[in-house]
Amino acid sequence: MISQIRKANTGDTKSIASLIESLRLDMAGFVWNEVKFIEKQIQNGEYFLAESAGSIVGIISLRQRKNTIHIETLAVAPEHRLQKIGTQLVDFAKSFTKERGLRDLCACSFFEYKIGNFYTRQGFLLRPDPGQYDGHQYHIFVAKV
Repeated sequence: MISQIRKANTGDTKSIASLIESLRLDMAGFVWNEVKFIEKQIQNGEYFLAESAGSIVGIISLRQRKNTIHIETLAVAPEHRLQKIGTQLVDFAKSFTKERGLRDLCACSFFEYKIGNFYTRQGFLLRPDPGQYDGHQYHIFVAKV
């Protein structure tokens, strides 16, 4: 169970990078676990951490593009999966979107992650045409909140 979701600070960079490393794909353009990339997102106020008993158990990065909030990264520590932490982070993203007066929330997930049903269970619709990044296809999910 999550005790809090808080905004990340630069002291959290290594913990975030470590957690994202479990998602690493073999591609030259995989930047999500790079310290400079993470620090920039933290400075922009885009990273939030789910904590339980003082430990980081999940992360989410949210970025506004035009009138849509995008879930840039969502990860749960392997030892804390299947505990509804991902669902709580998506609920946080929905609230975050509403608080900004927006209605559209988008998430993408590389095919390799095989978690497409996770987002549809959260009320997202799967777009029929996948995206592509550095030779890897990804699902695009959209939700109205």
